[in-house]
Amino acid sequence: MKYCILFWVIFLLFLVGCDKEAGLSDFTVNRTVIVYMAADNDLSGDALVDLEEMQRGYTATGANLIVLVDVAGEAPYLLQIDETGRQTVKTYLEFNSADALKMKSVLGEIINMYPAGNYGLVLWSHGTSWLPAGVQLKSFAEDGGRQMDIIDLAAALPLRFDFILFDACLMGAVEVAYELKDKTDFLIASSTETIYKGFPYDLIISELLAPEVNLIQVAQKYFDYYDEQQGAYRSATISVTDTRRLDALAEATALVIGDTPFNMANFDRTAVQRLDVYNEQYVFDFLDFTTKAFPQTNLIALREQINKTVIYKAHTPRFIEEYDISTYCGLSCYIPHPQRNDLNTYYQQLKWCRAAGFSQLFKP
Repeated sequence: MKYCILFWVIFLLFLVGCDKEAGLSDFTVNRTVIVYMAADNDLSGDALVDLEEMQRGYTATGANLIVLVDVAGEAPYLLQIDETGRQTVKTYLEFNSADALKMKSVLGEIINMYPAGNYGLVLWSHGTSWLPAGVQLKSFAEDGGRQMDIIDLAAALPLRFDFILFDACLMGAVEVAYELKDKTDFLIASSTETIYKGFPYDLIISELLAPEVNLIQVAQKYFDYYDEQQGAYRSATISVTDTRRLDALAEATALVIGDTPFNMANFDRTAVQRLDVYNEQYVFDFLDFTTKAFPQTNLIALREQINKTVIYKAHTPRFIEEYDISTYCGLSCYIPHPQRNDLNTYYQQLKWCRAAGFSQLFKP
């Protein structure tokens, strides 16, 4: 009997050893960075320039750099970039890269093809913060007149990424960050529009592929690049948000708003730091809004939580010579617009609106 027990103990140990070895072999690559380049629009030329920058800035670290490229006039294709150059590893039948279900499928396929210990994601396209698709605005991506809703974008991400970098306009919004908080640890984004060049990949791609990525350095390089420009080209905001602290930020915000009355019709939205170039403004500095909307409220706890949540932020003095940037907390937000019932109705579906007490702002 004891020999049978000994046999089964040895057999079970053998199985455990096999499983452990298989697990280790799955993660011989530390990181796979995926660039989802939805450029089947007027940004196609800029996309091709950025691919050249990625190649130029590539440094061999053992990480994978995989790019889904969808540009005008070509079928979407998958590139692997490494020290030897750019290799097309797959060409797809034509699809709409602004379709959330297709994005989920493609990202899942890449993850299966290039398993790694952790994953980073660059989302490259047009962007307009949290704003819904179909109202002459869009949240993320543009392909053949179709856009992707930020709620659908969150649902399309197949796993939790170590970081998500938005190379798209206006995505550094508290609403966007909160919608994606369960899909990434860190969010790197601009709260304003981005100049056409976007991120300088020849300066940052090696950092994104490094064994220990320094996201603050990535954001700093973005800011330094634009801060050294002249005239309208000296225009940038950038922040790095620790999404793991967003629940605490929502709680602190809800305490500030509380049951304090907010008169949407009478509030002077133009007195708050703007962060977009639209005539009908949608994007404002989050802290400046709360400061001016609730002047009698103690904001110390909220300020402290913002500083814990936003681990890096920077801004140029002006933006494309349209307006000054005198204050910037690192996150933008929406202020209810008395004439935009369509946006106000949609906004109340967002997780941030419910969690942070912003729903109180829409009450008569």
